[in-house]
Amino acid sequence: MINAKTLNKTINEIIKKYPDEKERIKKCVSQVSKLWNKEDGSEEEFYRFCLDNFKTGKNLDLIFERFNENYEYIKGYLVALQLRLRMNLDEDRGELAEIDKYFANLNPMVHLNEDMFKNRIAFLILLNYPLKTLSETIKEMDIYSRKNWATNRMAQKFVSRVPSSIGQMITNTYSKCAEYVYSYNIEIDKVVDKNNKKIFNEKLKLISHWGLRDQIKIYYSKNDEENLNKQRTIYKVMENVVSGNVCEEFINEKEKKDYNPFELTYNGKKIKETSKRYSNLLNIFRAHREEDKYFLLYPNYVDRVFNLGREIPFEETEKLLKEILNADVSEEIARHIESRLKRKLEPFDIWYNGFRDNSVKADLDGIVKKKFPDMDSFQKSIKDILINLDFAENEAVYLSEKIEVDPARGAGHAWGPEMRGEKAHLRTRLIDSKYMNWQGFNTAMHELGHCVEQIYTLYDVDYNLLSGVPNTAFTEAFAFVFQNKSLDILGIKKDENEKYFNAIQTFWDTREISGVALVDMYIWKWMYEKQKFNEKELRDKVVEIAKDIWNKYYYPVFKVKDIAILGVYSHMIYHGLYLPDYPLGHIIAYQIENYFNDKSIGREMKRICQLGSITPKKWLKEAIDKTLEVKTLIDETNKSLNLLKSNIREEI
Repeated sequence: MINAKTLNKTINEIIKKYPDEKERIKKCVSQVSKLWNKEDGSEEEFYRFCLDNFKTGKNLDLIFERFNENYEYIKGYLVALQLRLRMNLDEDRGELAEIDKYFANLNPMVHLNEDMFKNRIAFLILLNYPLKTLSETIKEMDIYSRKNWATNRMAQKFVSRVPSSIGQMITNTYSKCAEYVYSYNIEIDKVVDKNNKKIFNEKLKLISHWGLRDQIKIYYSKNDEENLNKQRTIYKVMENVVSGNVCEEFINEKEKKDYNPFELTYNGKKIKETSKRYSNLLNIFRAHREEDKYFLLYPNYVDRVFNLGREIPFEETEKLLKEILNADVSEEIARHIESRLKRKLEPFDIWYNGFRDNSVKADLDGIVKKKFPDMDSFQKSIKDILINLDFAENEAVYLSEKIEVDPARGAGHAWGPEMRGEKAHLRTRLIDSKYMNWQGFNTAMHELGHCVEQIYTLYDVDYNLLSGVPNTAFTEAFAFVFQNKSLDILGIKKDENEKYFNAIQTFWDTREISGVALVDMYIWKWMYEKQKFNEKELRDKVVEIAKDIWNKYYYPVFKVKDIAILGVYSHMIYHGLYLPDYPLGHIIAYQIENYFNDKSIGREMKRICQLGSITPKKWLKEAIDKTLEVKTLIDETNKSLNLLKSNIREEI
């Protein structure tokens, strides 16, 4: 819209008024010109707007102060409304009606960006505050004031001008993907083993992938042939989820028939292969491609996720994950697991959890059911849980009053408020819509970590524009720290070797999810390179990439080839490029946990959270005086494994 002549004229005229602001003027006027459309006014109006609204000194500060104050209310009320409209989709409130899906698709936030451009608030910000790339920010981070960080975040609100129609389309896409995932439940008592025998007495609906994976973990508590057969059968179901060999009838029919995942039969008849699962990922890719051209920085979704959202570049993330996957200690741990299981490793042993909970003989489901017979009992216990985690009583009250517990339709999640006065929502799955089992409680502890972070990083930061954490991996870090305290909260005594188990289990869990994250990263990289493909081609590529990563990093440890199980995570098909946050979360959580070895999480968490959403490198430096690295975890794992072996030898 704005030609070079008008642009240069505008820049030169403003420089005459403010010669000391030459670089800021050039950059900021250029920013505005790139997003100024025909409907915003003529070139003359652009010229007048820029001359009249470029500010310095107290007038510049006033723009920041008013925006920081008002944006909290704007976003806060809109997010509260969005949360209410999605309530029947996100919470287990009975049968999901068609109208519930329509309301969930109605995103009140979708017009906010567009409206702020139309009334020129966005242009006012871009005219006065330059956008910084990640590399520029990292270079300058040690000289930034808190206000510098906040103004950076303010400018980033308007890094794009995505039309509301595209924003709504993206919202619709994600809602439909979530609906697909939340409805993808395996009724395990209808699954038969390789001998066509019913082996599951549990009448459970296991959501893919979470429920299936966690059920495999549960069966490690009894290391016998019966439970091994159940693990192999569930694993086969998961393999079929990846390859498209779970028929839609088995998922969607109310009256389920028997499904044989080995013979690929449903009700005794051969099933047809399907690629429907991957239509979700394809739709997410297409949706984000539509918004690419509207971004001033990073007109590629992959770059935006890593450089703008996560602020840890793709290459740096990839390097960290490969370091974990290539660590020599992996094979030692694998052989140690084999000695515990008294058998060779099988692919599903990527989820082996027998270190941290190996000594627990208690009936965890029974204990949790008795302690939390309904959702209200967990709600009332939050204050005491926080006190047990060494939060001061007044802090525990302060936090618990701002958390609302709800029954989840999916596996569980936390949804934080965006405005002071609103609550964080903790959602976990109930059995028969009534009580918690161990899995539900363990999830609830994870989500409690999210909620505490969400409250502190909203209510207790100095600038609302800095609310939140550097990226999702950091809130996952706090969630893992809380989740690792689940047994403590139940009053269950841990093994005396727990300090060794924790490092080894954390490494093994991080290694598993690192491969999963690489699948997610590489499939998005391929999609951008390929551009045009159908859902079957996408499914085949996911399987190919999953097998390639397995063969490179897992085959040397597991001694079996061409396994595609790394493609099973549901995040991949309803949460664009979310999965790398999990290994990063494990790594960061371990660094934070190490920091708390001689410090209290309850006494320190508030200080750390008050840093807010600065870049990860600066956050780690200020919070725990560390850089983001995996060497500490690998070294501690080696040390712990050697000490554990030594202790075992002494006991023998």
